Amino acid sequence: MTGARVLVVEDESLLAETLCDLMQDAGCEPIGPAATVAAALRLIDQAAIDVAVLDIRLLSEMSFPVAYALRRRGIPLLFLTSYEQRSLPKDLGDAILVEKPFSAPLLIEIVRRLAMV
Repeated sequence: MTGARVLVVEDESLLAETLCDLMQDAGCEPIGPAATVAAALRLIDQAAIDVAVLDIRLLSEMSFPVAYALRRRGIPLLFLTSYEQRSLPKDLGDAILVEKPFSAPLLIEIVRRLAMV
């Protein structure tokens, strides 16, 4: 997965930093992190992204608009969240969901498969 550009959308700053470090250690280029939908949408418009890791709840908003924007651009994504699959809107129900707390090797493997870089 060397060189994959991974958008990190997470509102908890310590976890966001951990995710960015994890991606960097795996040979990726973390994009972000973004803590809000608006910040994530700006990054999607400004940066080349291969794959995205999204928390579902960002402060007082849901990240679904980010997921839709990524899908429109053909960018694969996964949700990293404590929510259950049934919490997703029906048209996002096929998205990969990794539960918190997560296994770092599993998360990296899924990102690697999605990025195909």
